[in-house]
Amino acid sequence: MKVWQQQFTVEGLNIERFLRQAGDQGIALSGVRRAGARRLTALAWADDLTALQEICLRGGWCFAAQERTGLGRSVTWMYRRWMLAGGILTALVIMALASQVMWRIELVDAGTYTADIQAALLEWEIQPPMLRRQISLAELRDMLEWRYPDVAWFECGWRGMTLVIRAVDGVAPDAPLTHMGAGDVIAHRDGIVTSIQTKAGTPQVEIGDLVRKGDVLIRGEERTSDGALRTVAARGIVLARTWEAAAIRMPATETQTVYTGQTQTVWTVSCPWFQLWPLPESGFEQQDIAVDERPVGGFFLPLTLRTETRMEAECVTVMRDLDELYADAQAAALRKLAEKSAFGDSPVDKWVNCSMIEDEILLAVAYGEYLVDIGEQIRHDSGMAATE
Repeated sequence: MKVWQQQFTVEGLNIERFLRQAGDQGIALSGVRRAGARRLTALAWADDLTALQEICLRGGWCFAAQERTGLGRSVTWMYRRWMLAGGILTALVIMALASQVMWRIELVDAGTYTADIQAALLEWEIQPPMLRRQISLAELRDMLEWRYPDVAWFECGWRGMTLVIRAVDGVAPDAPLTHMGAGDVIAHRDGIVTSIQTKAGTPQVEIGDLVRKGDVLIRGEERTSDGALRTVAARGIVLARTWEAAAIRMPATETQTVYTGQTQTVWTVSCPWFQLWPLPESGFEQQDIAVDERPVGGFFLPLTLRTETRMEAECVTVMRDLDELYADAQAAALRKLAEKSAFGDSPVDKWVNCSMIEDEILLAVAYGEYLVDIGEQIRHDSGMAATE
């Protein structure tokens, strides 16, 4: 069975005759390369090396087999390092077996039921470590929902080798109810409603309605089968189109330094403690100074030659380039809009309007349109708000 190829070298006279005899016996060669007049290298299937060696013995050629290629080289490497290969194989087997075991249980949003759920799992003999196939997620969910009727539903699933159990409450445990219900979902910002997903309670708005901050979106009431009203903690997701704006003012002029061409060069020699002579006063009203300091005394005589080049300058006010001004103002307005937006809100559209005020100030206003959940849950018992 031809599994892998192996490289070999043949040396001697009339190597073409060797190739012809190998072809007569039906031996397939590949990667044939001549290395001078008396030597060639090639690849052949490992099962054909014995026949090639016999041809070389009969013809007087020197035959030398070299390393295997492809899969054969990997097999040779593993054969020479059998302990390492065995360790890798053992580790893979252990990992495969460990992935079939539940090593941890995580309870999410269980609240006051956490301790009781842990006791129930211990009663049902669901404890790590345990084979995953011994746990039926559907049966576990049914048992939990039967044991805790006040919980809306349970979600059971796997995250790697961890059993995750999530409790979703319809009514918060031990939450006192009022005549208005355990809580409503109100709007925490203005917007136009685009979709409503009610999980508990009765929706009070429809798609397309304009709502203001503080309006009730989902009231904490539900009608039972006999027509009566019962209070619940309203929950749901109300997506709405909202807008934010951010404005900046940017001057249309800038101050630039213009040099007159008048210069003055002065110099002095100083040491770390004093100057040998002071620098003369400048005769320019405004100036820029370029300083060049060079050591002249070395380590034992720390003297420094200080040269100042004074260039007379004037500060003038000029108009900025309008294209550059508009680009800078728009970028600044968009940055301010991003800082003003709530964390995690990504605009579905944004634009900038610019206007010039008395040819001196450019006003740039950036607008952003967002699609966000504007619902905020208000519990009547404590007045505390928790964003759903």
